[in-house]
Amino acid sequence: MINIALVVPCKDFIKDAVSIFKEHDELDSDQNKYLFEFKEIVVGEENQHNKIHADIIITRGLLAEILRRISGDIPIVEIAVSSSDILRTIRKCSEQFGRRKIGVIAASNMLTGLNNIYDLLDTPIETYRLGTNWNGSSLVKKAQANGCEIILGGINTCKYAEDLQIDNMVIESSPEALWQAITQAKKMIITALREQEKAKRLQAILDDSSDGVIVINESNEIVMLNPKAASLMDLDKTLNEQKIDNTSILPEFKILMQDNNEYTNEVFQYNKILLNINKRFIKVKDVVSDIVFTIQGVQDLQRLEGSIRKRIYSKGHTASFTFSKIIGETERMKQIIKVAKRYSRTNSNILLIGESGTGKEVFAQSIHRESDRFSNSFVAINCAAIPEQLLESELFGYVSGSFTGANKNGKAGLFEIAHRGTIFLDEIAEIPLTLQAKLLRVLQEREFMRVGSDEVIKVDIRLVAATNKDLRTLVKENQFREDLFYRLDVLRIELPTLEEHKGDIPFLVEDYYHKNYPEIKITEEAKQLLMHYSWPGNVRHLYNICERLAVLYTPNITQSDVKAVLHNTSPGRLDDHPTNEKERILQTLIKTQYNRSKTAKSLGMSRSTLWRKMKEYQITVDRGLS
Repeated sequence: MINIALVVPCKDFIKDAVSIFKEHDELDSDQNKYLFEFKEIVVGEENQHNKIHADIIITRGLLAEILRRISGDIPIVEIAVSSSDILRTIRKCSEQFGRRKIGVIAASNMLTGLNNIYDLLDTPIETYRLGTNWNGSSLVKKAQANGCEIILGGINTCKYAEDLQIDNMVIESSPEALWQAITQAKKMIITALREQEKAKRLQAILDDSSDGVIVINESNEIVMLNPKAASLMDLDKTLNEQKIDNTSILPEFKILMQDNNEYTNEVFQYNKILLNINKRFIKVKDVVSDIVFTIQGVQDLQRLEGSIRKRIYSKGHTASFTFSKIIGETERMKQIIKVAKRYSRTNSNILLIGESGTGKEVFAQSIHRESDRFSNSFVAINCAAIPEQLLESELFGYVSGSFTGANKNGKAGLFEIAHRGTIFLDEIAEIPLTLQAKLLRVLQEREFMRVGSDEVIKVDIRLVAATNKDLRTLVKENQFREDLFYRLDVLRIELPTLEEHKGDIPFLVEDYYHKNYPEIKITEEAKQLLMHYSWPGNVRHLYNICERLAVLYTPNITQSDVKAVLHNTSPGRLDDHPTNEKERILQTLIKTQYNRSKTAKSLGMSRSTLWRKMKEYQITVDRGLS
């Protein structure tokens, strides 16, 4: 309930005030959610000014000026006394008392602009301005001394004139003036309440925020400091309205707060903790009004990141790459992508064969995203990165007490996590023979047992394996099970080295810079030069060089820049003239006693690339190449 008080000097000072309010309230009741209560308060001996309890006050004249000084935070709405109200009273006075000199005694807010109107009247008029301490009695005497025979003014002024037997008349406010005052009062208090709601809502958000927030104004005063900021910076929570220089904030941080720069993710050492700072200017008409700081503890961010990663892990792994993100404009790459898409729509095992850096996991993720299993987990594991003694428990999980250091609650293996999804086994050739038999059973029966358990767990998985080794050779050397090889090698995709699809290098370079360094421009000559490099590390190697170029030669990369970087880069080489290259291959074959693997490695190319170049240059040898 909103309390509106009409404060007047005497009862019925404004006729029918309560009725006017009720009519106003009935017409206005459907337009807002607030309820209003209207009461009339007469200021006198029994009702002192400091006893007024209301949300907003309506009054007029001298009372308005007095109440503004003593009502504290209660807003005041003044009933306007218009020129027409005073002129109406003057006319009425002339009709009643005849053409006699009139003294108008009123507050300054009632007299503004009247002097210009008096010149238009036949009746002689003088005005006298009341002071806030009510000097009405002296003004009545002064008006009388100046020949005024009639006094116009408020209740108290007219009462004093009556005591002196001077004709008088009260200046009345029209019903329309009260109506306008009620309208203004309602709008003012509703606006104030809505602002309070916004402020409380904002305060609740700030109080519960996990980020610290500090706001300072153009005078370098703190106007907002939430509990998190106070806690992070060990500050008093009651620093509002204090100058920054008068606070215990560290001098180095005060400099950051008061300089003319904005900051994003600025790391700042504050006492013994690291803070992540963001600083933004709030501008109105291009003028800075406030500066907002959001502050995070770096340790808090690290804990949050760990928590998020943990939740993601518990919900299953995901694949981010799709075929649309694979850069492949050469016919060979287009054909491989086409085949991979067809393979994606089956549930058969897929074997990806390619050197390091050719994009085996990119293809594995894309296959998963293209398959019917795309909404389920994609679980990737590098078999070469996990010690042999831990690989089995990682793949198949274990039960409580299986081995020293095991989780007391046991642990699900990656095959369980990949249920109804895809599991990607990278570097499959590194799985030890002792574990290959168990892996074969999973692929054949789609079931396994956790380490230390006799309970069979059934899974529905699609396997994608990858290797950079020749599994057939490993089978012949008894380093890889033949039956497992044939289980894996159902659908095969051989990914070419970058040497074998050099036509994609300009597109790969453009895509890399577009995603990572959009401001950088690289010339066509520079891209052409990159096409003539051997790239023993394939696409990963190319991207490393692109990053190095970006760091050294921002924002424009030229052919000379590429030459400078490649000249100091090892391994790898710029392509020779064909005759020189043929001679170099022949000489290397002789040095390695015609061992193709050693020759390819020495030349910084794959065995398939070496074979292709031998055919191209018509190099033949009498002894078999290994």
